[in-house]
Amino acid sequence: MKGIIKHLLAAAILLATAFQASAQSRVSGKVTDEGGSPLPGVAVMVEGTGTGTVTDEKGNYSISGLKAGATLVFSCLGMAEQSVVWDGRQAQLDWVMKEDLNFIEETVVVGYGTQKKSSLTSAVSAMKGEELMKAPSTNVSQLLAGKLTGISSVQESGEPGLDQASLRIRGSIYGAAYVVDGYPVSDINDLDPADIESISVLKDGASAAVYGLKSAGGVIIVTTKRGAQGKAKISYNASLGASVNANFPDFMDGPQFAYYYNVAQMMDQLASGVIASESEYVPYFTREQVDLMTNGDPSDGWDNVNYIDKVFGTGLTQKHNVTVQGGSEKTRYFASFGYLGQKGNIDNFNYNRYNVRANIDSEIARNFKFSLGLSGVLSNRHTPAFNSGGTDANSYVGEAGWLSIANQTIQMHPYLPEKYDGLYTASIKKNTTLPQSPLAAIYESGYKKTRGVSLSVNAAISYELPWVKGLVLKLSGSFDWGSSYNKNLNTPYNLMSYSSGEWKKTADPRGNGDGNNLGEGSSYWQQLVGQASVSYVNSFGKNNLDLLALLEVRDARSNDLSAYVKEIPFASLPELSNGKPTQSPVMGSSDASRSAGYVFRARYDYDERYLAEFTGRLDGSYKFAGMLKTRWGFFPSASLGWRISKESFMSGVDCIDDLKIRGSVGLLGNDSVSSYMFLSSYSLYSSMIAYPQPGGGITSNPAYYPSGVPNTDLSWEKTLSYNVGFDLSMWDSKLALEVDGFYNWTYDMLTYQTSGFPSSMGGYYPTWVNGNAVDTKGIDILVSHKNSFMAGPSPFHYGISASLTYSKTRWLKYNDDPNIPSGRKRVGTTYGTFMAWQAEGLYRSEEEIDNSAWYGTRPCVGDIKYVDLNGDGKIDEQDKTIIGRPNMPELTFGLNLWFEWNGIDFNAQFTGGALFDVSMTGTYYNYNDDNTIWTQTFKENANSPLYLVENAYSIYNPEGTFPRLTLGNTGHGGDNGLCSTFWIRNGRYVRLKSAQLGYSFPQKWIRKIRMENLRIFLEGQNLFTIDGLPEGIDPESPGVNNGYYPQQKLLMGGLTITF
Repeated sequence: MKGIIKHLLAAAILLATAFQASAQSRVSGKVTDEGGSPLPGVAVMVEGTGTGTVTDEKGNYSISGLKAGATLVFSCLGMAEQSVVWDGRQAQLDWVMKEDLNFIEETVVVGYGTQKKSSLTSAVSAMKGEELMKAPSTNVSQLLAGKLTGISSVQESGEPGLDQASLRIRGSIYGAAYVVDGYPVSDINDLDPADIESISVLKDGASAAVYGLKSAGGVIIVTTKRGAQGKAKISYNASLGASVNANFPDFMDGPQFAYYYNVAQMMDQLASGVIASESEYVPYFTREQVDLMTNGDPSDGWDNVNYIDKVFGTGLTQKHNVTVQGGSEKTRYFASFGYLGQKGNIDNFNYNRYNVRANIDSEIARNFKFSLGLSGVLSNRHTPAFNSGGTDANSYVGEAGWLSIANQTIQMHPYLPEKYDGLYTASIKKNTTLPQSPLAAIYESGYKKTRGVSLSVNAAISYELPWVKGLVLKLSGSFDWGSSYNKNLNTPYNLMSYSSGEWKKTADPRGNGDGNNLGEGSSYWQQLVGQASVSYVNSFGKNNLDLLALLEVRDARSNDLSAYVKEIPFASLPELSNGKPTQSPVMGSSDASRSAGYVFRARYDYDERYLAEFTGRLDGSYKFAGMLKTRWGFFPSASLGWRISKESFMSGVDCIDDLKIRGSVGLLGNDSVSSYMFLSSYSLYSSMIAYPQPGGGITSNPAYYPSGVPNTDLSWEKTLSYNVGFDLSMWDSKLALEVDGFYNWTYDMLTYQTSGFPSSMGGYYPTWVNGNAVDTKGIDILVSHKNSFMAGPSPFHYGISASLTYSKTRWLKYNDDPNIPSGRKRVGTTYGTFMAWQAEGLYRSEEEIDNSAWYGTRPCVGDIKYVDLNGDGKIDEQDKTIIGRPNMPELTFGLNLWFEWNGIDFNAQFTGGALFDVSMTGTYYNYNDDNTIWTQTFKENANSPLYLVENAYSIYNPEGTFPRLTLGNTGHGGDNGLCSTFWIRNGRYVRLKSAQLGYSFPQKWIRKIRMENLRIFLEGQNLFTIDGLPEGIDPESPGVNNGYYPQQKLLMGGLTITF
């Protein structure tokens, strides 16, 4: 008996061993689509492990080493991901993949609704919100360039809270209109990128015409995230990083400043005849002084300080976002809280933003649906009392860079110690006697505090009529309110200034006659939007119909006020009641506008093969006069499409998934003019008007004067837009191509006419007219490729997409002065080009000067040589002409690279621009040409970029490529600061805008700690730029400037956790 039991046990052990061996054996199979065709490139993975393979060209696969109960996951681009549990007995496991309906029927958000991408007949670019999370940007506008065709962006500042990019669609001269969750808004940069579900860009007239009002520049639609049916999902995203200047030139140190200053002074003295030869020059800076700069002892009044590095240090950025979403079959919810904190790389420039958002969707009763959206933003911005920097060319804002911290930093002499006799040191700006001390400006000037609050609520209720299939009635509306409060305190300070070889105590450049002075201001704005619509969607056999009729009204109001006092006794008690009123103690203004629009849209397609869409919008704006005269504008559009791939003659072309051609035409409107410009306008006169009183005495009252002539014919500006394009998808969507050609004609432009008529015809009178006209033509191209292959134990997924947009805008009609030379007339020229002189390099000999015309008095060798266009023997305003290309790229492009493998993911975004010029100097806000610190050595006694002094002409550098070294007080002619082709440089560039490397931990690890997802990542922004400009000059820097807050190179690390 014992022997039998012994043999039975041995047999059982052998059977168990055999079963175990079989349970860890190989499984093979073939993967096909629903039509039975083999599918190559399908990833077959063992869930929770790195084990897997990819099907071959015949759809076959094989995996070994499996255990019974293992889950096989089948995934492929364009197919729904599916899984099956292997029972351990099947040696052959074939599988049929089903199409991913979300992929095949991808929808995009369009005006007042959604639409299948396959049925679009207009030009729309779209991206998922998850793409925004692959870069460390602080606002939405920084993220769009290069990712979507048709969009170009220019970011001029890196200052916290003011680092938004200016967006243009297809080279439009107008900014884009913004729509969030179906309602118009003024800005999208306060949105938390983590809250965004998708972004659509309506680029042509057919797609944007339904928005009529202000849609001439195109429309950007942002849709925020909504809830989804299922258990509550909680996600947390956090990142932290440091920032430094992305691009900024190197400047001279102390010894370099002394050397080049001496050479420049000698060159000036030789030019003006003060000395006859180099041997007669007496150096301003001596060898002993240079030695003092480098002895390491600042107490002697000399030092070697890099003030660029001292001011522009390292900033800190952090972002946090928490989201909760989920819901039942009837009700779904989404809620989020976000925080952005920026500590600038200039001390005391800080910005904090808090975002909250909640979206609820519910089926409140049979056939009734209700949605509610709530959002709020709280922001705080803190800066010193001085601006950071900026353009000096804007006539509306004046010289933004004047006394800015960036300009004072460049003005500061590097041989001065940070402090002397306990006070911050300063250099003196020539021709102004104003001391320049960036450190005092940062730490002792006072502050500007701005607190902003905005709230938004939108709600919609819809009713599906049960007795008419597809008929829906909907009422919706939004209310947006925002408020801003500013408190600006100026605290005077004293400095130790060094000039003409001596130290002296000076007041700060603002003067201190008013003592501590304070300004406080408050403003608010609100917008109410109401919409009522009827829609009908139904199919009749192969005929599909989609109709919409909508009424929209908008009401916007704003108000602001401010008060100013001086001589506040204690800076620690900055209250208006503690000071005395200034000369202009109070200011205020208000505005209001209303509009109404009636929208109609009809879509029709036959068998999703022949597509048509027609829209019309009738808009009325209170900015124009008369209900029956100019107030109303009608903006229609039409578009057609043909999906050739659905035709029977294409059935044998297996490589083509989808091929569609389309064309559209649409009319857009624009009412971007101040309110009441059709009426006479009056402005406050600078003097009072006096009235004698009965019985003696005089009363003075404010005086007003007519400042604008009324134009009751003022009406809508219009843009007629044409677009043709095609969409192609091949090889199971592994390759995709989108191409669009467009032409836009903008006419009856709202133009502020200030002149343009000689005195014999009435001369100067200001008014608004429908005057000028421009046109824009160009092309959009998007090429993308996605694929996967087996790399070791896991499939390697990768993708590449390249986008390109070319657009050129020219003047067709312009109110030119009839008496100016033909070369200065705008009609026929490219929009945004420069009015400048033509240059022919530098004078290289006195003989060359003798045989040339010049500007002003006789120039010197090393000065710029200008072209005498009219041949009158002199260089003057009559030789100035329209030159070069626009200051924004006519050609923009983007390149996106990504891959995913074994939990590792990578994404890189390159952006670039070409066919545009950067002017390093030019015309200032007061319409005068002058040098900048980028073009003249020692401008206004400032430090200079190394590229400028090292390559400037001098007797020691006769082959110099920049104008001669000078201190700017030569006492002779040769103006090198004129806006000329010498300073207009090719702005083409390529920039690694963002890159991100991430790792997602395996599911088998994180499920043990009850997490759904755990990912860590490293990311960067503005990592490098390749261009042809002088070293350190940013191709996106402000136009004419003497210092600015550079864009930031941002390096961050973070994590994402989902429960």
